[in-house]
Amino acid sequence: MVRLLLVVVLMAGVASLRASEQIASSLFVDPPDVLFTMQGSNTIGARLAPALVRDWLMARGFQQAQIQPAAVENEQRIVAIHSSGRHVTVNVKAHGSSSGFRALLNNEADMAASSRQIRKKERLALVRYGDLMSASSESVVGIDGIAVVVHPDNPLQQLNIDQVARIFSGEVSNWSELGGEDRPIVVHARDERSGTWDTFRKLVLGKDYPLTPAAIRFESNAVLSGRVTADRGAIGFVSLNTIGQAKALAIASGEARALWPGRLTVATEDYALARRLFFYLPSIRPNGYAQDFMGFAVSRQGQKVVDHVGYISQNVKPLSPVLDDEPIYYREQVDNHYRLSVNFRFYEGKAMLDNKALKDVERLASFLKEQPGRLLLVGFAETKGYNPNAKLLSRLRGRVVRQALIREGVPRAQVDVLGFGAYLALTDQQNNTGKVKNRRVEVWYRPDAKSVVETL
Repeated sequence: MVRLLLVVVLMAGVASLRASEQIASSLFVDPPDVLFTMQGSNTIGARLAPALVRDWLMARGFQQAQIQPAAVENEQRIVAIHSSGRHVTVNVKAHGSSSGFRALLNNEADMAASSRQIRKKERLALVRYGDLMSASSESVVGIDGIAVVVHPDNPLQQLNIDQVARIFSGEVSNWSELGGEDRPIVVHARDERSGTWDTFRKLVLGKDYPLTPAAIRFESNAVLSGRVTADRGAIGFVSLNTIGQAKALAIASGEARALWPGRLTVATEDYALARRLFFYLPSIRPNGYAQDFMGFAVSRQGQKVVDHVGYISQNVKPLSPVLDDEPIYYREQVDNHYRLSVNFRFYEGKAMLDNKALKDVERLASFLKEQPGRLLLVGFAETKGYNPNAKLLSRLRGRVVRQALIREGVPRAQVDVLGFGAYLALTDQQNNTGKVKNRRVEVWYRPDAKSVVETL
């Protein structure tokens, strides 16, 4: 009887798998003229989303996929030819992160692109589409860093977040107040609909500093960067891939050391103004084409597009960091290791991996299959100073990641865990954002003798 039941279950599973394959293969047999519409972030929609859509269409067998401007500024359409000879289109409208959630609410889009995480009130307003923060709805498509940019000839090299906040509030109005030239500061900022602005306001201005009324506002990152490059007194903030000819400053959070927005610091989200780029898709009756596209976007092939466009992909890569200020004990532990381009972070107040971390576990397990070696998971806690409980908690978080890797097939003996407590804080902010940034697990990798390592 048990054998018979097992056979029935297996046959049902095979039938279900075949049905899923048939649905997937039939998706593109007779597609509509407009496959789906995406609305939202200009950071994502200006270059990244169109490039991802184009490569997705080509990967699915469409021909002559091209990105074309639409009649409205900051809107594009990606057109391609189906095997039947009919043209198909995907619309990308990039007017700011908030516009994407409004478009979902008004049934004007099939998915939203956002350069910030969905807000609680937006999540509640869209509850008819399911929980948009569930793993099936929320996907991190790439990592970006908000760069604080100035004119290339500006002599300053770094600022801390408090100084940046005072500049953008108008409290500091001349570069000479910061050791620079005697020149008025001209503030440039993204507009109110922008996820870049929303993230900057949250991470930099907070509740203490309003934006100066004299700020010049822009819908486009690229246009803002160009204006800063043309004005010796200007300062602004833009997405990582739109720095252009402007000069990016190193940024420090409180007393922590200043970091430039580079590949290592942004990939690991150690940089103070690193942020995630999101796609949101309804989990209830999603558009099948948008669903297939979102799966492509987070795949290895899709993440290569993220790299090509100028953002930081989530494909796991070995890095060779420079260790100068770290404690001797820490340097001894990670000696002869490579730092991998991923940090694991947790939901607020929980030892539970967030949606990005769950996907990163799969990526890390695949990386180890291709490049065998040992992992060292180094956990950190958010409490300041020496605290034995913080050390236990940091080690617990490392163990959570190890258990997730074991479930993905990584042998337990291949993964070591070290709890480093609350040292090496990335920020001294004690708000929720600061705690989340400090609450992390670093991943260090020592390859087997036969593994060939190519670092960034």
